[in-house]
Amino acid sequence: MSDGARVLAGVLCLVVLASAAVPAVAQSESGIGTVEVSGSGVIGPESTNGSIYLWSDDSVNVSVGFTDDPDARNYRVCLGANREEATRELDCGLEALPNGANGTAEFTNVTWPANATGRQGLVVELQKLSNESNATVLDRKTVPVTVLRRQGDVDGDGLANAREVGAGYNVSNPDMDSDGLTDGAEVNQYGSDPQDPDSDGDGIRDGIEIQRGTDPTASDTDGDGLADDVEATLGTNPTNDLTPVWLVVGVLLVVGVLVALGAFVRRQWREHASGLLNLGADGSSEPTADPEEVDGTDDPSPQTEVAEPMPMTDEDRVLALLREHGGRMKQSHIVERTEWSKAKVSRLLSAMNDEGTVEKLSIGRENIISLDGHGPEAARSPHEENASD
Repeated sequence: MSDGARVLAGVLCLVVLASAAVPAVAQSESGIGTVEVSGSGVIGPESTNGSIYLWSDDSVNVSVGFTDDPDARNYRVCLGANREEATRELDCGLEALPNGANGTAEFTNVTWPANATGRQGLVVELQKLSNESNATVLDRKTVPVTVLRRQGDVDGDGLANAREVGAGYNVSNPDMDSDGLTDGAEVNQYGSDPQDPDSDGDGIRDGIEIQRGTDPTASDTDGDGLADDVEATLGTNPTNDLTPVWLVVGVLLVVGVLVALGAFVRRQWREHASGLLNLGADGSSEPTADPEEVDGTDDPSPQTEVAEPMPMTDEDRVLALLREHGGRMKQSHIVERTEWSKAKVSRLLSAMNDEGTVEKLSIGRENIISLDGHGPEAARSPHEENASD
């Protein structure tokens, strides 16, 4: 044999040996179907990210459905634990089915490698055996799994994995209800519900209540009869049970101010109206002439502002009454018209008599009060005076 022939034969041998040593995924009609994982080591249903959660210290059962390779005489299904491209064999099972048939490989009490936790891959391979030492991979499938320790805390929320699973919580979400409080803080510290963002139903999220210093498990933290959300709207302190008292005091103050203001306005109006009614009682005031009539022109001229009349004094009221009654009245009639006391009228009339403003004349048991020049005639008897009045 020539040297070239020897080299070519050596290369072909190396290729054959390499093919036998390295498994390959062959293209064939065979393949892996469904892969089911069950048993006490499975933690609840499959999570939303497609990963199956498993306990690291418990076993699982794996059921693999597959289709046989028509050209294979012997084949097997193997399980492996894969993480970061390194696969560790878990179990393999030899099967013998008629060529082209469908089968199921059952694996029981499969345990995960010790200290292998976190995101993992359950590798399932369907292999064709040419002999005991030569296997060709017909199909491979990786099922995502997450392996947890019972006393670990995968989401870092302060609750152990086993406790979250026992309570039906999500082991991969530290704040299930998104209320701003971790699940561990709600359970261990505040007693609120980690699956309800508003545990007490007062309209305020649990995390906001903690920030404000209110109780997330009580809709009325201070027990004053006003719910926390109502006090938040009013701007009052939901931790002070005197809030209703202060509200009542505030309402009373507002009502008092309004009443006082109304009384002041009413008094001012009465005084103003009284001054208008008494204006011109002495006959000296005349209506204001129309400016157009005064100057005979059509151009309007500014009107002179009339000062508001001063309030009438007691003396003015007496003089006005006397003018209304022809300049003379009985003292008792003045008492009736003014509704003043007899003593006040007597003192006032005596002072006015001393000043000469009025004349006071006693006729019998009655006093006659008159203006200057309006006194009773001396010749008239008291009976005639009484009749004239």
